[in-house]
Amino acid sequence: MKITFMPQNVTWEAEEGDTILQAAVRAGVNIDGNCAGKGTCGKCKVKILEGDLSECMDHHHRLSENEIEAGYRLACCHKVSDGMVVEMPEAETTASRKRRMVNLPEGFEPAAWVEKHCITVEKASLANQHSDEVRTAEALGWEDLRFSYSALKKLPRVLDEGGEITVTLRDGQVIDVEKGNTERENYGVAVDIGTTTVVVMLWNLGSGEMEEISAVTNPQGAYGADVISRITFVMEKAGNLEIIHKAVIDCINRAIDEFSRELKVQPENIYQFTVVGNTTMSHIFLEVDPSSLALAPFAPAFTAGREVAAGDLGLHGNASAQVYTAANIAGHVGSDITAGVITTDLMKCDKGHLFIDIGTNGEIVLTGNGRAVACSTAAGPAFEGSSIKQGMRAARGAIERVDITEDGAAISVIGDCQPVGICGSGIIDAVGELIRTGIVDKTGRLLGREKLEKKGVSEGVLKHIREDGNASEFVLYFSEDGKNDVVITQKDVREVQLAKAAISAGISIMMKEIGLTVETLEKVSIAGAFGNYIRNTSAINIGLLPKIDEKKIVSLGNSAGIGASMILLSERCREESETVAAQIQHIELAGRSDFQDQYMMAMMF
Repeated sequence: MKITFMPQNVTWEAEEGDTILQAAVRAGVNIDGNCAGKGTCGKCKVKILEGDLSECMDHHHRLSENEIEAGYRLACCHKVSDGMVVEMPEAETTASRKRRMVNLPEGFEPAAWVEKHCITVEKASLANQHSDEVRTAEALGWEDLRFSYSALKKLPRVLDEGGEITVTLRDGQVIDVEKGNTERENYGVAVDIGTTTVVVMLWNLGSGEMEEISAVTNPQGAYGADVISRITFVMEKAGNLEIIHKAVIDCINRAIDEFSRELKVQPENIYQFTVVGNTTMSHIFLEVDPSSLALAPFAPAFTAGREVAAGDLGLHGNASAQVYTAANIAGHVGSDITAGVITTDLMKCDKGHLFIDIGTNGEIVLTGNGRAVACSTAAGPAFEGSSIKQGMRAARGAIERVDITEDGAAISVIGDCQPVGICGSGIIDAVGELIRTGIVDKTGRLLGREKLEKKGVSEGVLKHIREDGNASEFVLYFSEDGKNDVVITQKDVREVQLAKAAISAGISIMMKEIGLTVETLEKVSIAGAFGNYIRNTSAINIGLLPKIDEKKIVSLGNSAGIGASMILLSERCREESETVAAQIQHIELAGRSDFQDQYMMAMMF
């Protein structure tokens, strides 16, 4: 059964019984699938342009009557019919934003371990009957030269006519031989496997320059929005680990194939891979069972860095290409944090320095007083938009900034178009502004119109308050027909409250652990796309960040991707990453008797 996805114009042969979401994952088309196909989140709605619309599986009522009549269906629930044409929501995703956030630190010096040398090898003769490998070693000026099996197999064919050849070396071993001068064709790939986004970066190992970057939604999202739901999928039945592993491998290979088409880069000239991700992503990438990470004591199968042949994983690259998966710190503090840390001066440990990566999990590293500690907090999906009524990824139509004035609410929308929802940075901004203006009180209650009138709130703001029974909501955007308003509900505020409390409590416990206070905290580094777009004032207003001078807060961009690239390009950085992962002490918050008390205190705004 053929299904075509628009506007990508991708046609795929689906299997009998496939849902649209399952077909999209196999076709490499990105659809948000945050609830693992249960139909509860409503984020995977698509429009059926052609195909069977006789049924509408929407048990949790995520579609409006107007949407159903217009042909919208939930991709995770609706089955493919032959000849179906599906229209995807137009989106400038979080993924595309991450393309702009990978810049190597000033002063970084590449020192890649893969080198290419063009040499001229003397043709064999009666006067020189030395073997091909000996003559190659002589031309290169090496006394003892080892060849990989794949390079040795190519050698006779490459040397059959004599003349210039290019030898590729890694750790004193020849891993490739080619005719002519191909010194410039020396590539490596750095990969940041985020729970939400997979970023694939193509680097020239010789020049240390980035050639291209691809950033797409992680297709594993079809099996769950967070790491626990993906681990649950793995545990459900045999074969699921292979399915979810293959999803990310195929995702990386599609990026490599795109590089090949656009830049004429041959996969055979990709000699090195470096991969980072949270500990669950690292396990799934290597097809190692992550089940232990879902249950106390959350012990991973491995934490040390791993080297694997690219061919064993099915990655497109040279036959002798190596894949280095960077070292994890603990069960829920992964190599993405290790990579991020080496982009900073965090490990000097001589001052109070907080590193925080905010997502579905909030990973936190704190150094000071000669110590380095880390923890992970289950912030939940609020900051990713998944548990927010009209939450969405940072895509076209998402509200990303909110300002509340006497006249009402002013919003900024990605794509400068009619808003359809609100993304993570917009959620923090909206709640931060509601707290600043007293519309939400310290307990997290969104006040009703009557109480706000008594507080002297302006009529321009009051018109945004809408009451439904005992609960209030704040209208960020009024649509012309009143059917597509964008609102922040009381439940949304509670979701943000729960998420920020988990992160705030984690920070408080770590500061207590190493003897730091807000006054002695000298720097806060925020990692990821989220940190690049949130407004620090709003993050402080809601209690997500400590109340410090905003000048002390630094946005790192995609620090995981930057760190992965540094490890790819420098053997010193690889060694540093392994040292960092071993030095940081992990604090398991679940084992702390004071966590619940700190958490309850942090619930207050």
